[in-house]
This record gives sequence, C-alpha cells and structure tokens, in this order.
Amino acid sequence: WDIEQRTRFLESIILGIPIPPIFVAEDKKGRWELVDGLQRISTILSFFGNLTGSGARKENGWMLSEAVLVPALKGYTSKTLPANYILNIKRAVCRVEIIKWDSLWDMRYELFSRLNTGGSPLTEQEVRNSIFRGGLKRLYAFVNEMKKSEDFIKLVDLSENRRRKLYDDELIIRFLSLVKKWERVDTSISNHATAYMQEMLKRREDISKDDEARFRDVLMLLSPLGREIFRVKSTFSASLYDAITVATAEHIDRFKANPGKLVEAIKILKADPEFREMRGGASSKTRTRVRIGYAVSVFGSVFG
Repeated sequence: WDIEQRTRFLESIILGIPIPPIFVAEDKKGRWELVDGLQRISTILSFFGNLTGSGARKENGWMLSEAVLVPALKGYTSKTLPANYILNIKRAVCRVEIIKWDSLWDMRYELFSRLNTGGSPLTEQEVRNSIFRGGLKRLYAFVNEMKKSEDFIKLVDLSENRRRKLYDDELIIRFLSLVKKWERVDTSISNHATAYMQEMLKRREDISKDDEARFRDVLMLLSPLGREIFRVKSTFSASLYDAITVATAEHIDRFKANPGKLVEAIKILKADPEFREMRGGASSKTRTRVRIGYAVSVFGSVFG
C-alpha cells in the first residue's frame, strides 16, 4: 500500500470500523502461513517501527497523510499521535481465520487468488510467486539469476514500477511457458503461464536444463541488438517480446550460425503490416498462438 492507503486503514481503526479477518493456512506441522492480510499487518508493524526484513528500515516510522474523515491526522507518527488514538489502534480486534489445507497446489492458488482482494490487487505474477515458489525451487533460482543479468536488464529495460510488480519474472516465465508449447495455447497468456507452473507441480517436475539453455541462447543472441527490438514508439510491447523470443528459439541453431539473419528477421517482422494488426486484441484466446506462428514463419523465411 502507498501512504494514503495505509493512512486510510489506520483512520478506519481509529474510527472503530471493524478490520476484515486475516486468513492463515495451517500446514501438517501446525505452522501458519499468511494467505490474506499482508498489507494490513505490514501497515501496523511499520507504523510502530517494528517491521523487519529486507528494506524494512525505510518503511518503518512513516508519517500519516491527510485522512478522509479525520484530516487532522496528517503529519503524525506513532511517536506524536495522541495517546487515545494509539490505544485505539493497539486495542483493535482482528479475527484470524485458520484454514487447514493439504499439499494440493491448485487449491492453494485458488484460495490465495480469491481471498486476496485488498486495496492494491496483486499482479498475476505476484500471486504465482506467493504460491508456487516453494514447489518450483529450481525454476525460481533460474528466474532470479536471469532477471539480475545485465544482458536481460538492458534488453527489456523495464521501469522501476514494473520491476517492483515482478514484470521481469513474468517475462521470463512467459517465455518458458511458450517455448515448445506455443502451438497449444488456447487461453490468455496469463492463464497459460499459470497452467504451465501447475502442470510441473502435478508431475513433480521442475524447469529442465534444456529450457534453461534455450533461454540463455536466446538472450545471448538478442542482447547485442538492444532494447528497441521489443519496442513500438519507445513503448515496450509484450506481444513483440513473445513473438521475437519464441521465434528466435524455434530457429536457434540457424541463428547461432548466422546472427545477421536474426537482425533481418526482426526488421521484417516489425515492418510487416499484417503482424502489426495481430499485436492488438490481447483478449483473443487464439491470438497469441497465431501471432507467434506468424513470427516463426517470418523468421524461417529469411533462410530461403
């Protein structure tokens, strides 16, 4: 939450408005895992300077902004707020709902995504990370390595806001979910990426070394070409990213032998009016498949 959302939450407590319940999941060993309520708990802890962990210091001890019903709260911290308000916050009651679940990852995903309806909705990738990280350790180790690589950072050149929302994670997982599987896409790319991770967990698999090597090879070939290859009028295009990376992977050995042909293929694809029409209408279930198939065909055509 931003400062305004945090202030609004504390104002609600001071006014005596009930706090929605917090949901935790209890595993077979009796440990609690927070499912819904992270932003509420973090707001209270950080206001009183008790938040711990990475980056906690800059979040602690923040100052209230102007509230809606009690505008006079503006400028106060936990050290300067009147004692009666502090007591209202500390004595507020919040119900904790305990859910017992088994090891079904699909159920965890559904539970988390349906309960997480707070003030700042999570992105699909934030939900995936919250649920799947523990079961796909090798995949996430690879994603963390790649998103920190200088070549990837320069190539996608994302804004700080997009990185904060884990869009770099999403781009890598999009590629992994599409490579060798793009012809089977019959839903939104977001649902396809989630299904890709769920399927691995069902089969008790993790990312293959072949998929890791394929992404590294694609990155090695594309990074020297610069950030503009994925951009339309300086704006990053996810559809271009999907099409170019997967089409490159489909012809990877030929492009490794002749990198100059890759430059030619990208120029042809970006200038193609038919492909330009395909970049819109992301809601179509078949558009991703058609778009990538067209790019694969264009990239193959440069070899005659």
